[in-house]
Amino acid sequence: MTATALPRLPLVGLALAAVAGILAGEFFALPAAALVAVAVAGLAFAFARAGLVPLWLATASVFALAHTWQWQADPQRAWARAITAEPRTAVVTGLVADEPQALSGSKWRVRFAVEQWELGESKAAVPAEIVLRWAAEEQPRYGDRWRIEGVLTRIPPPRNPGEFDAAAWWGRQGVFLELRSADASRAELLERGQGSPLIAAALAARAWMLRTLALGLEDSPAIAGLIAGITLGARDQAADELAGAFRQTGTFHLFSVSGLHVGMFALLLWLVLRPLGVPRRAAVMVIIPLLFFYALVTGASPPAMRAAVMLAIAFGGYLLDRPNAAANSLAAAALILLGWDTNQLFSTGFQMSFCIVAAIFVLAPPLQDYLVARLRPDPFLPRRLYNRRQRFAADTGHALGTTLSVSTAAWLGSLPLTILVFHLVPLLSVPANLLAVPLAFGVLAVAMLSLLAAPLSLWLATVFNNTNWGLASLLVAGVQTTANLPGSYVYLPPAWLQPPAKLTVFDLSDGGAQLLRTRHTAWLFDTGSERDFVRVVEPALRAAGVRRLDALVLTHGDHDHIAGAGRTLISATPRRVLDSVIRDRSPARRAVHQVLRDSGSPKALVLPGDVFAAGNETRIEILWPDPRHTGGTADDQALVARIDVGGFRMLLMSDSGLATEAALLGRRPDELRSDIVVFGQHGKDATASEEFLAAVRPRVVILASPDPFRKGGGEPALQERLALTGAEIFDQATCGAVVVTFSEGNAQIKGFLNSQATRLQRP
Repeated sequence: MTATALPRLPLVGLALAAVAGILAGEFFALPAAALVAVAVAGLAFAFARAGLVPLWLATASVFALAHTWQWQADPQRAWARAITAEPRTAVVTGLVADEPQALSGSKWRVRFAVEQWELGESKAAVPAEIVLRWAAEEQPRYGDRWRIEGVLTRIPPPRNPGEFDAAAWWGRQGVFLELRSADASRAELLERGQGSPLIAAALAARAWMLRTLALGLEDSPAIAGLIAGITLGARDQAADELAGAFRQTGTFHLFSVSGLHVGMFALLLWLVLRPLGVPRRAAVMVIIPLLFFYALVTGASPPAMRAAVMLAIAFGGYLLDRPNAAANSLAAAALILLGWDTNQLFSTGFQMSFCIVAAIFVLAPPLQDYLVARLRPDPFLPRRLYNRRQRFAADTGHALGTTLSVSTAAWLGSLPLTILVFHLVPLLSVPANLLAVPLAFGVLAVAMLSLLAAPLSLWLATVFNNTNWGLASLLVAGVQTTANLPGSYVYLPPAWLQPPAKLTVFDLSDGGAQLLRTRHTAWLFDTGSERDFVRVVEPALRAAGVRRLDALVLTHGDHDHIAGAGRTLISATPRRVLDSVIRDRSPARRAVHQVLRDSGSPKALVLPGDVFAAGNETRIEILWPDPRHTGGTADDQALVARIDVGGFRMLLMSDSGLATEAALLGRRPDELRSDIVVFGQHGKDATASEEFLAAVRPRVVILASPDPFRKGGGEPALQERLALTGAEIFDQATCGAVVVTFSEGNAQIKGFLNSQATRLQRP
């Protein structure tokens, strides 16, 4: 961008000043009086024609002040701090402010606009929004007024590396509290239909559209979910199974409604209205409100609303016969959106959208000139002298050069955030998008035909849906084929940047899992529940640069330890699965075995004494279970392993109890000596007996969070026995996940939630 171009792009400087002001308000405690003074002085100098710098300073000051009010001085944040120093019982009355999301059984999650608080003996009419998770006998709807009693807490921070930070995400939307109620009798529906009629109509239209798009696709839930995601931005659990390939090829943006979808919708409207003879201005007047209605129907997601605003500004310039500068439209959209909510600047979607568009604006023109010049038949021959073949070659080359330049610029613009968020570099993103985007446009177009046909003929809508099944299946096949190509993507950080070994002991809701990462291998001991694997373990695998597991170890049949194994076999494709020789009646374990049989993947049964190499200085030895000693519960059959790393020993006890400890002491007590021991929680028995601790002699103990629904987990004497060992105790109830990093001659142990840390020297 040259200096001579700046006067024709006046909004770009203002947008950059607004961004600078918001960042200043985020990281510095700026006095409001000073910001007001700078804003007033800047505006005065600007009106006196003193140049653009005073106007930029005024803009930065105004946005810094707005962000201070919206974020630092948010009254809902102050209210949350005032009433939830500790979790407490509360009764709230208010409105369901969004479309409820089904969790499991009769449980729901929703954004809830509180009108009345009952906190003990006091009542307060403080308007605030909370996240509500509750059980309801009747299906909730947007606009319902409920009175619900539950436990009120601050939204908890993430407890594991790679886990989504829900507290920060909700906090940027002004929501800081969460109320949970598992008893349906404590929830009372007061009245229905109290929300905005416009939003209610949009949600009703969305529900009808989802039902229509699923007609005839009942036997293909994953494809139906993908079509719904491309068309309406609906997230579907079945379609999530396909997400890995889309993520690895840089086409994951197709899974949610974004600027691309809104742009495709606008193009579809244009292609429909213009052939019908609708004048250009009239077509624009029709398209603009429909863009916002489409964004509303798709859930009013920030990316959709951003795209609608941006396109509306571009179309508005057309109506006013103003030259349409892409950078000015982009800057105007940024100013409007940030003026409405300064916290959008810290949204990954906002950053991705504007980085991509800015990259296209800056990088696409020179790339296009470079590519088109080399695809031109003869650069020294004037176009008017081209024959038919040369004209066709020139037009094709121009179209190909334009498409490649825009796709490459978009890939480069998205690359930094793709690395930061997904920890990978999709090397084949450009060709994958060249294939996927036209197919996604076709899916969206056919879906619109289905929705238009449904009021007239459900049979015709079903025909369109089955046509869409073919397009979506082709899209999935193309993306998966690209993802499976060697070198199609690279996870970061690479192996050579890894420490010699690292063990992550996850803090999961009820179960457990541990990831051992070396420079050569990646071993996963258990997976947690399916929800925990998707929410915690899988993102941690990506963050650790794990493209494929070398081994998945199933310690025992507890649902909360291995129910996520089915998803693990799909997304992490372990080279081998290690299982115990002891049979049990666990439904979760049977389900894993069925997936292995269906996929033709083998499993290996392990015995005490089996040793596996996991790196140059890392080996794993199986200590238990012995097939001659069958326990009464799954926890008594849990696999026990010892990991030896560069002179250090770690003992993974899973959920073993006193019976397993006694059996291990009766075999070879010298095998138990370890520097670090990881204890789970037995369902009924106690754990960590004095005799067992004396044999292990740990220097560090990692203790899983107690489960209130298990009898053995919260044993009062447990902490006393552990304290007598002199070992440093990492209680995951307070420190969350624990990461053990091995380097030359030492091991560093750190808690994820707090600052607890220690360093061990090689014995």
